[in-house]
Amino acid sequence: MAVTILRRSTWAAHVSDTSTGAQLITERAATVYWDHEFAFREAQKDVVEEVGAPPKPHPTREWMPWRGGVFLHHRGPRSFQPDSEEDCRRDIADVWSGHYDDTGDIYYNYLVCPHGNVYEGRGLERGEANAPGYIHDSEYSYVGRNAGYYSICGLLRSNDEPTSAMLRSIEDLIRYLRTDVPGTRKAGDDIFPHSKGYATECPGNLLPYAKNGSGVDPGSPDQSAPGQLEVISRAGWGARPPRAVTKVVYGARTGFAVHYSAANKYQTVRAIQNYHMDGNGWDDIGYNFLVDWQGRIYEGRGWDNLGAHITGHNTTHFGVCFIGVDGDATAAAKNAIRSLYHAANERTNKVLDATYHGALASTQCPGSALRLWVINGMSGSTLPIGGSDPGTPGTGLTSVRSVSAQQRAVNSLGHTPPLDVDGDFGPLTSAGVKWLQAKVGVNPDGLWGPLTEAAYVAYIGRGGGGGGFAAIRSIAAQQSAVNGLGRTPPLDVDGSFGPLTEAGVKWLQTKVGTAPDGMWGPDTEQAYATYTGAPNFSGGGITTIRSVRSQQSAVNGLGRTPALDVDGVFGPLTEAGVKWLQARVGAAADGMWGPATEAAYTAYTDGERLTVDGEFGPSTITATQRAIGVTADGEWGPASKRALQQHLNTWAGAGLVVDGDIGLATVKAMQQHLNKMTGAGLVVDGDWGTGTTRALQTALNQGRF
Repeated sequence: MAVTILRRSTWAAHVSDTSTGAQLITERAATVYWDHEFAFREAQKDVVEEVGAPPKPHPTREWMPWRGGVFLHHRGPRSFQPDSEEDCRRDIADVWSGHYDDTGDIYYNYLVCPHGNVYEGRGLERGEANAPGYIHDSEYSYVGRNAGYYSICGLLRSNDEPTSAMLRSIEDLIRYLRTDVPGTRKAGDDIFPHSKGYATECPGNLLPYAKNGSGVDPGSPDQSAPGQLEVISRAGWGARPPRAVTKVVYGARTGFAVHYSAANKYQTVRAIQNYHMDGNGWDDIGYNFLVDWQGRIYEGRGWDNLGAHITGHNTTHFGVCFIGVDGDATAAAKNAIRSLYHAANERTNKVLDATYHGALASTQCPGSALRLWVINGMSGSTLPIGGSDPGTPGTGLTSVRSVSAQQRAVNSLGHTPPLDVDGDFGPLTSAGVKWLQAKVGVNPDGLWGPLTEAAYVAYIGRGGGGGGFAAIRSIAAQQSAVNGLGRTPPLDVDGSFGPLTEAGVKWLQTKVGTAPDGMWGPDTEQAYATYTGAPNFSGGGITTIRSVRSQQSAVNGLGRTPALDVDGVFGPLTEAGVKWLQARVGAAADGMWGPATEAAYTAYTDGERLTVDGEFGPSTITATQRAIGVTADGEWGPASKRALQQHLNTWAGAGLVVDGDIGLATVKAMQQHLNKMTGAGLVVDGDWGTGTTRALQTALNQGRF
């Protein structure tokens, strides 16, 4: 039976009634103090539209629901007895309000009310409701609870029984997720309660249904061969941002080279990327694409970018890596590689030389089985490959301002004909944003980022008494900067942009040698950084990736003591807290929460989360076993020791005898590997003491072992 999913906009109208929504609206309206009533209305409209916009994928969190399935949840203690559907929608807005500071959105993918209505939360994008950790799976070894499972929340509490309408809709929703969504978003077969492997009473009275074979299990879908192959995007496997990108035109391509990873088939693409970036010092993962044993394709550097897979042949050859060791490649994996080869021929409009790593360099890669397969013509089936190319223009940028808000801004500056304010970023909206960018004096690339926001706010603020904005530096950070240059009397660092703050910013601008217009834009930031000798926006905080409140919540969530006040003010304590978090997750500790910090944080929170105490106990052993590809039972036996040696041979070139004897040579190799991957600074003495274990725990937490 088909399921009707009510979009986010149906409940987003109520977010302004929540404490979080009211605070966001007030903070946004406060940046335009010369007409507060107008600003409040506009801020309210923007917040409601942004919350109600379609879900966006997280740029760095792994999302592979086909490996797992779904978790069921409920709303916690007491009772919920809605009098109308609007009560259900208000309840969802309250859920959003409670989750916002942690992740900037609601945790759940879908919510089902007692009347049987299904509401979109994160939708087909990854949610964050299932708790950290892993589920052991016979097919994929270990699957992240959030990385591999949808979260479905019933709008009932512990004193409530699920209605028949709710149960029918949950069944229909699971069937939809298993059968009717794109391949990279399909749900696996598992149905679990939130309480599986996690100390909670959730999902309350949904517990009897949170299992396979229950009344909400629609049964397994038909597993017929796919009509086309889907490419799992970089965002889907949780890629780190590249340090640099070099484009290659198709005319330069002459070949297609097959590789293997020479490691266990359960190894994650992110782990390979970490080794390439941290161990080899490369700008990104080396391959253009990767393929696993199930025939799933992962985007590496993609079609258009220079790889790093064979010295002297990276410009001419696409590099495709099979994830596994010699003999692991299945028919499905070979079909995927063959299909990529034919897709490469179509893109370049030529017949590329099909070859393998060992034919172009002195190496055993890709092993004898794949080598013979390539030499004999790469037999198998060729399937079309779906999915859009990375970086396709026309999708817009919404991290700073929603599409609807961009459309209204374009119209407010007099664009003719006016754009339809429909939240759809099509060619007309792209042209409109470029028109606005040219009008306000920034590069007309059609992407509304921090510089466009700064220029737009400065443009509309002319003649209006200033108003300030926080796209580059938060208001509190502007106040701190003014005080830091000796303004007397000092400003109150309260995050409110009033006349005194405006005067202070103008005073600072005069002092650092830029136009005193009261607007802290890119020119002011650059002049201030030059004057103080503190580049990279030191002390100001970056909020385009994660709000200050969300940064503060993230710091607290990792156990910072004393905990930060979650007040949205980026002051010295928050800066120190962000630096502490960055050091913990393995990012440069500069206090600026940019893409690299977000990637490192999400990898850390998706990872092992070990206590770094130097004790090589069951939890650390289990995490090590997961990393080296053996059964994670917490017992450090001969098989685990041999796997560690093989792991060091593969990823550190250690050249160890794989005999299970963890002696001086093995420990030295591990210490060298830890130093290279995480900068641990260990003395390479072959002594596996608490310092080496702490370095190992840190590497496991960061996914860098």
